[in-house]
Amino acid sequence: MTDRDVIDRVAVMFGTTVTESSRAGRRVLYATRIKGSRAALLMRDLEPAMGARRRRAIAGSLSGYRPAARKLDYRAAEEMRRLRAEGARVTDLSRSFGVARSTVRQVVSRSIYTRPRELPWRAPIEPCCLDPCDGMSLVELHWLAGWLEGEGSFGRPPPSDPRRVRVIAKTRDYDVARKAGRLLGVSPQFAHDARERRLGWSPTWRVLKRGDGAARLMRALYPVMGCRRQAQIDTALAAVDLSVDGGGGSCTRVRGTRPGASTSVPVESDLGSG
Repeated sequence: MTDRDVIDRVAVMFGTTVTESSRAGRRVLYATRIKGSRAALLMRDLEPAMGARRRRAIAGSLSGYRPAARKLDYRAAEEMRRLRAEGARVTDLSRSFGVARSTVRQVVSRSIYTRPRELPWRAPIEPCCLDPCDGMSLVELHWLAGWLEGEGSFGRPPPSDPRRVRVIAKTRDYDVARKAGRLLGVSPQFAHDARERRLGWSPTWRVLKRGDGAARLMRALYPVMGCRRQAQIDTALAAVDLSVDGGGGSCTRVRGTRPGASTSVPVESDLGSG
């Protein structure tokens, strides 16, 4: 995507770096990726929150995944340290755990396997980050924030309706649009005009929230949105003489995080796509 600040936050959660690519005359694109066993864990954690198409993609990816056999992990290392403290010999531990004696010594001296594997996306949500909005739970608001960051926009009122700001998003997945519409209290609208059909584009579903409810949502989501979306919200609310606390045109990050950090969302049952 083109928003470096958003990709920076994702990279912090992945524990990876950001790459960039560009073509002449086009905007720079930023990306980060996670792979292997950590990617498999992330897929399993996110699966309940995803739409049907993404769930099928996850199932397909995991169906052929065979994790590398590991002789040791943090739990096994702790057990090895306990046995050594009780008098077990290094040679016996080497045979029992199927590792070299030098590895046993490193484990016992706490040179390796010193703490459990870190999965930053499982960190608890900070309760102060978002304010309640129209009966949505904290988890639902975070889900909506993530979806709108990628698929939505926050718009000024059109000339034909100058007092009502708009939150709008499009997706090809009806089940996702239906979930977003349920949270926003609106019905998804089918869109597939002649140009889209001529070009072979997939039909889309549009979700549109207008007026006071859209303004409340903008204020509620503002702390966790990226800089570009925050600028859209500032512009939209200024057009109807409203403002966001902490706004004023600058990029406001989630309270309690460092630049580039992200607030993560644990998967809960009410994140399901139904």
